[in-house]
Amino acid sequence: MTDYKAEASKIKQACYPIPGAFAAGGAVTSVFTGKPINDVDVYFKSREAFEAAVASAYDEGWWCVSSSKRAVTFSDNGGTPVQFMHFDFFPTAHAIFDAFDFTAVMGALDFDTGEFVFHDDFLKHNSQRFLRFHPGTRFPLASATRVLKYQGRGYTIGKGDVLKIVLAGRKVKLESWDDLKDQIGGAYGEKVVFGTEGKEFTLDAAIDALTVDDAGKEIWIANDNDAQPGSAIELHRRLSALKDEQFDASRFEDGEDGDGWPVGYEHPARIRWAA
Repeated sequence: MTDYKAEASKIKQACYPIPGAFAAGGAVTSVFTGKPINDVDVYFKSREAFEAAVASAYDEGWWCVSSSKRAVTFSDNGGTPVQFMHFDFFPTAHAIFDAFDFTAVMGALDFDTGEFVFHDDFLKHNSQRFLRFHPGTRFPLASATRVLKYQGRGYTIGKGDVLKIVLAGRKVKLESWDDLKDQIGGAYGEKVVFGTEGKEFTLDAAIDALTVDDAGKEIWIANDNDAQPGSAIELHRRLSALKDEQFDASRFEDGEDGDGWPVGYEHPARIRWAA
C-alpha cells in the first residue's frame, strides 16, 4: 500500500503537524495534482484542540490576519497562510467530507497518525480533473463560485452537477445580510462588504448587491484590514461575539489573565509543535 510520505512531507513543510487536527481540502488536492500549496485549511477533532492550537499559534509568534464565524487565518511572516476552521468540529476525516462540496477535495491528512484519508473517488476524480458535487455541503452558494476556480485548473463539471448546486442553494436559509455573508464567505485576508447597512434584506436586493464593476471586479469583496486580536484570549472573546455567544473565560487556564490554553487539555505541543 502506498504510504504517500512525500505528499505528507509537503503539507508538513507548509504547516506544523497540529495535534488533534486534520489538514484537509485544497492543500491535499494540490499535493496529489502536482500544484503548489497556496494555503492550508486545518479542521479540528474537538473544540479544545482548536483552542489549544490558537494558544500555540500565538506562542509560536504567528499572528492572526483574519477572523470570522467560520475560520481564523494565521500567518508566520511570509510562510503559507494557515486557516483554522472552527464553524464545527470533526472527530473523523469522513465527517469533514460530509461538509465538503466536491469529491476532488475530499482528502485529509490526520496529523495525529500521519496518514491520509480519502473519499473513494478522490484520486480518480482528480486524475480525471472532474468535479462531482456533494449536495450535503454546508456552503453550496460558495460552491458555485468555486466551480470557476477549478475550471481555471482544467477541471470539468457536468450539467447535472451544476443543477445540483443550484438546487442545493435553495435549501440554504437566507433571511439576512449576515446569512448571505456566512454562506459565500471570504478567502484569506478577504471579507464580504455589501455596503447595504440599513437596507432591508430580500433576495432581489441580494442579487443586486452581488455585482461587479466595469472592470469585472467583485466590488463586494474587500481586503480585511480590521485590527485582529493580539492574544489567544482576545481572539476567543472576539469569536464568541461574532457567534453571538456568551464568552466563558473559565474554559481557559487563569481565565482572562491566561494564555488561552483550555482547562484540562494537556499535550506536548504546548511546549512546541513538532515539525
